[in-house]
Amino acid sequence: MQQRAGSLSTRRGATAPAIGYALAVAGSVMAVAVAALAERLFGLKDLSLVFMLSVLIVASRTRTGPALLTAILCFFGYNFFFIEPRYTLYIEARHGVATVAIFLAAALLAGRLASQLAMQVKALRIVHQHDRARQQLGRLLVVATNEDEVVDAAQSALRSSLGSEAWIRLDDREPNGVGVEAPAPAVARHDDAPADPSRMADAIEDSGCWFLPLRAARETLGSIGLKPASHGAAFDPAQRELAQEMADDIAQALLRTRLVAALQSERVANETERLRSALLSSVSHDLRTPLAGIIGAAGSLENYGDAMDAADRASLLDTIREEGERLDRYIQNLLDMTRLGHGQLALNRDWIGVDELVGSAIGRMQRHRPDARFAVAIDAGIGPIWVHPALLEQALFNVIENAVKFSPPDASVAIEARMIADRRLQIDVRDRGPGIPEAERMRIFDMFYSVERGDRGRNGTGLGLAICRGMIGAHGGEVVAMAGADGHGTIVRIALPLVEPPAPATP
Repeated sequence: MQQRAGSLSTRRGATAPAIGYALAVAGSVMAVAVAALAERLFGLKDLSLVFMLSVLIVASRTRTGPALLTAILCFFGYNFFFIEPRYTLYIEARHGVATVAIFLAAALLAGRLASQLAMQVKALRIVHQHDRARQQLGRLLVVATNEDEVVDAAQSALRSSLGSEAWIRLDDREPNGVGVEAPAPAVARHDDAPADPSRMADAIEDSGCWFLPLRAARETLGSIGLKPASHGAAFDPAQRELAQEMADDIAQALLRTRLVAALQSERVANETERLRSALLSSVSHDLRTPLAGIIGAAGSLENYGDAMDAADRASLLDTIREEGERLDRYIQNLLDMTRLGHGQLALNRDWIGVDELVGSAIGRMQRHRPDARFAVAIDAGIGPIWVHPALLEQALFNVIENAVKFSPPDASVAIEARMIADRRLQIDVRDRGPGIPEAERMRIFDMFYSVERGDRGRNGTGLGLAICRGMIGAHGGEVVAMAGADGHGTIVRIALPLVEPPAPATP
């Protein structure tokens, strides 16, 4: 198959010069015919320009060899048919010798210049086509964010620019392409060998493909297989050069995506380690505090319970219950954060009234903070909403708990619910605490953000508002922190789109 491909390439290389020399002969014959016709019909005496025009036409369409042959044939044709004595190569007058000599020199020079100009124009046209093809490939590669997108972009550009099917293999993966068979074992030898343009046609294997290695930074990332559109055809030198340039661009794009993926993996690993360290630090402190209270109260009851009166035992039991509920909230927050992080938070929607939702969250809050005070205002026109009641209540509870912690003991936490445009429910929770600086209002919803306010400052894991944002986001809503209306405290605003349950399927 390699010999066949080589012979095909040889025949193609030999065909173009043969056509050029045939055109030289035909152009010379046509020049003689046109000159004879012009002499007979129009009485023209100086016919050298007719032959000169034939030389220029042939030279602009062929290479130097056919152009020089045309000049010589036109010289002999002009001398033989139109210089006295006619039908001989003898020239009787000195001025005739000078005329044909000058004609020959001018024809050779014009043919040479015209041929060079034609080749330069052809080379510029090829360069322009290559630039357009690489620009098209570059536009596709610049928006590719991973290896699969790079492969798709490369196949599309190769098919468009070379008119051939493209096959791409990266490392040890399965081949990716249409209409191109997997390479034979011998192809690996071509992939590993240095790219030699003079032997590119010999790289066509039994599968009928030409294979190119994808090399970048002294590393072979894979290989490209190209299959000509017509059976038995071979790529010309310009196509081979373009394919090699495009292969280099594709290899650089693949290397870029791999470096980006490696950097992203490293960043994720560092972030994961940071979150793990923050979680361990938070858990080690915030979980041990209620555990220490529970263990201490239980030990006191065990050792001194008989000597205590009923009030002391009740106080210790209240301590155990309160610290147990506090520990339960911490663990629930950790579990909810894990579910959010793994995308396992499923919505089981049901109808619930907004007043019932707010009342349930306040009731939970007052069980362990009986001194908490609330000012609730809910628009009468708000009907039941289609949400996941437990998740939304937990999100609202986290916001309320955060507001209660940082409100003065004698101040009420205001909760307002109303309908706004586009059928959205807006719930504002306002505290009278010290407030949050504008630069930190968005960051308080990040996990483990360390700031001495919000649920991160006092007896908190730093997860409450992050969980709130995840649960509200699962409902398609958003939660933001704003400054209080009078410059005091903080308003946490929950905006939730109201959706309708899907219509039951008709039998």
